[in-house]
Order: sequence, then C-alpha cells, then structure tokens
Amino acid sequence: MKNGKVFLLGLLAVIAVVAMLGLLAQGCSQTPDTPTQPNTPTQPSTPTNPGSDKTVIAPQIAENSVPAKLWAQFQQEITQKPEATAQEIASVLVESLADQFVGEATPLEKDAEFFAGFDNYRITGYREGAMYAPMIGSIAFVGYVFTLEDGTEPAAFVKGLQDNCNPRWNVCVEAGQTACGAIGNRVFFVMCP
Repeated sequence: MKNGKVFLLGLLAVIAVVAMLGLLAQGCSQTPDTPTQPNTPTQPSTPTNPGSDKTVIAPQIAENSVPAKLWAQFQQEITQKPEATAQEIASVLVESLADQFVGEATPLEKDAEFFAGFDNYRITGYREGAMYAPMIGSIAFVGYVFTLEDGTEPAAFVKGLQDNCNPRWNVCVEAGQTACGAIGNRVFFVMCP
C-alpha cells in the first residue's frame, strides 16, 4: 500500500513537471500577434516650464501609464534639480517604481559597448548616463537617463534610441511600451511591460 502511494505521488510530480515545461516552452516560442513598435516622439515643442529655454521632445505615451509616470518624474527632477547627475535622476525614477519591483540605478561607462535592450547598437554622444532596471532579470523593463555631450543633437539621439531598441531583448518576455524624450541635453528612455 505504501509503495502505491509513493508511486502515485512520484507520477503526479512527473506530470506536473512535464506540464510546467510545456507551458514554459509555449511561452518562449510565442510571438506577438502584431509587432510592437516604439512610440515616436512628437516634434520638438515649446518648453513645458515657463521661463525655460530648453527644447522639449515629449514622448507620445498613454496617460496614467508607467512611462507617463516616469516622464513626469523626470521632468520634475530636471526642473527642481537642474544640476542633478544622470545617476541621481535614474535613482529617483527607479525608487518611484518601488511598489512594482525592487530596482537599481547603475552608472554607465562613458564608452560602454553593451546596452540592455539595444542588441548591437552602440550609443554614443553622451557625457554621462545611467541605467535603471529591476534586480530580477525576467521583467521586460529597462530605462536610461543620459546627459548629452555638447554638439550632440537631442532629436537625433532620441531617434537613434527609438530606431534601434529591441522590445524583445529579454528572453521569453517583451516590453509592451517604449518611450523616449528629451529636455534640453537630458534624455529619458524606458521600455516596460
């Protein structure tokens, strides 16, 4: 009788493992019905802050979305702390997502060759940068803050990010939203579920 129970429990465990592996394989092999394209920014607009001479390239994003929340936070940080570093801004952005995941902001090397979410695209023309992302790598989320070098055109930099990002860079999951914008020489980027 005891051997029968052990055999039955073992059989159920094997069936459960096979079912989970099947679901994992199915999830990794699915492709979206329609390819997701990054949102394109609006044309450079007038400054959002009265008295400011900074050109704003605002991303087209849905209200009340995570990118909209982050863009508003980015604007607030630029306005309240114009001398804040990219790292400081990225830290504030990732902290604002504490209710969704535990994240971290990491400074970028000046001549970095790998950027999560950009395959082989090498991002150049920035003086400093920082990445913010969840500490758990299975979430399709990555964001960047850049301070551009003198002479780097913000609109061209933003377009380069939009044209070369890969929302499916993270194995088995895909970012559903992409937003990129700039205020003066500060650039905001995020890809998220």
